[in-house]
Amino acid sequence: MLQTEFHFQLPKGLYINGELHQQGKIKLLTAKDEFIMQDLSNHNPHIDFVFLVLAQAITKLGNLAQVTPQQLEQLFLPDFLYLQDLFSQLQPQNVTPSGEL
Repeated sequence: MLQTEFHFQLPKGLYINGELHQQGKIKLLTAKDEFIMQDLSNHNPHIDFVFLVLAQAITKLGNLAQVTPQQLEQLFLPDFLYLQDLFSQLQPQNVTPSGEL
């Protein structure tokens, strides 16, 4: 069975309202996620697309059931770089039209 969700731990953690959120889950993105991100970027042109993508991929972070792009903008740089690297490792980059890597 294909694993579609993965656990992670941020090096520093995201502080929101004095609470540290460090452990989370990230998922493989689907075509539906792509449409959601395009719609969100059209309605919120001031939000960086990288934060939209990561917010769509992260399914849980600490006690947060949903993570917003605005919250991710508050990440410490090591955590942001960690998530970018993790995301790029998990998401297939060079997929052929037949779905093969």
